[in-house]
Amino acid sequence: FYSKLSDQININYVTKTSIYISLILNKGTVMKKILATLAAVVFSTSTYAIEISQLSVGITGNHGLYGADGKEENTNASGTLERTTKKDGAAFVDSYASIFAEYQVNDQVSIGLSFTPEAVETPQNVNSGEGGAGENTEIKVKAEFEELTTLYALMKSDIGVYGKFGISNMNINVTSENAGTYSDPGSNTGFELAVGYEHETGEGVAVRAELAYHDFDDVSANNGQTDKNTITLTNMRGATGRISLVKSF
Repeated sequence: FYSKLSDQININYVTKTSIYISLILNKGTVMKKILATLAAVVFSTSTYAIEISQLSVGITGNHGLYGADGKEENTNASGTLERTTKKDGAAFVDSYASIFAEYQVNDQVSIGLSFTPEAVETPQNVNSGEGGAGENTEIKVKAEFEELTTLYALMKSDIGVYGKFGISNMNINVTSENAGTYSDPGSNTGFELAVGYEHETGEGVAVRAELAYHDFDDVSANNGQTDKNTITLTNMRGATGRISLVKSF
């Protein structure tokens, strides 16, 4: 899979023969409620007698590589499938910051919630002369993956090595020019596996180095026309390197 990855997503889709479109992650109302409920149970003072010494907060710098397999299906006005175009292993790279809070259950186990306030953005893909309004018309498409939120459990050894498992969720916002109106793909959830090392520096401050793997559900979108184009993304995966600064109270 990773031998096919490049620094820019190149899933090529067009309203006629192909359109350049960039997609990859996401978040929905149902999942927001689930995450909010679980977080409330974990951090509720009515459920646990939480002391300030059991809480930690932190900030993380992330550098991620995300990829997927793409397929476009073109149908005519009668609903007959005329053409299918596939692109496997398309990818892009982005860097972003996230914040998190953790509750220490015991010396080995913590429960945490991380949030990414800024959008993860794909590059804008441009396809010249394919917009249907002349040879100079350009199709421009990009995607933003907003509000990445992960509820996770962290299990740490006595030597500072730890593992994490989390449930993640994001919103997808697709913008395009001269490519028709594509609806946002909607809710998408996934999971995260990570391994890292934490170094205590003193005064309740620690530094973490971490590698994470992400896997997300398949998504699809269409342009809402009778002779519509339907875009489907599968095998949405990613790898992220992280450096975190943690403050315990």
